[in-house]
Amino acid sequence: MSAAHQASDHPAADHAKAVMQVAAAGTGVRVSDGSTNVLPVGPAAKVHDAWRLHYGLTRRALARAYYQGWDMHPGHIPTRYAAVFAFYREGFEQAAGRLARYVGRTGGDVMDEPATAKALSGYLLRGLDCGALDIAEVARLSGLTRADLEGFAAPRRGDLTASAT
Repeated sequence: MSAAHQASDHPAADHAKAVMQVAAAGTGVRVSDGSTNVLPVGPAAKVHDAWRLHYGLTRRALARAYYQGWDMHPGHIPTRYAAVFAFYREGFEQAAGRLARYVGRTGGDVMDEPATAKALSGYLLRGLDCGALDIAEVARLSGLTRADLEGFAAPRRGDLTASAT
């Protein structure tokens, strides 16, 4: 593609990442999203535009399950930090509540199963690991300890109904 259209949200880049993500699924290999080459330098308006772009691309990557990324410039760090924290803070209550309902078998408006419990636990663990969440608030809303979350996130082979103790 031409230089003017090289971007991590280009359809060709999306396709390539999706193919890598499917090929790596279940292997333990993590696919990392790329960066933007638009740097937050120059007049304030240009810096703010670059930050908006980077923040949006980072949020887009997280929503597409690319939990790792890299940045071209130290000026991208504030927007990566903000995007990652916002992503985990905004989805925290819903994820913790769904996981609590799954564990308690209390239902709700969404029917979850073991693979979803694994994904919800992984989401909460990533939020804890990056510092966006703390274990006390996760435990308060989900009723689960970190060990419980880890049990759901990495169930033993053949254990499709990991349960909290």
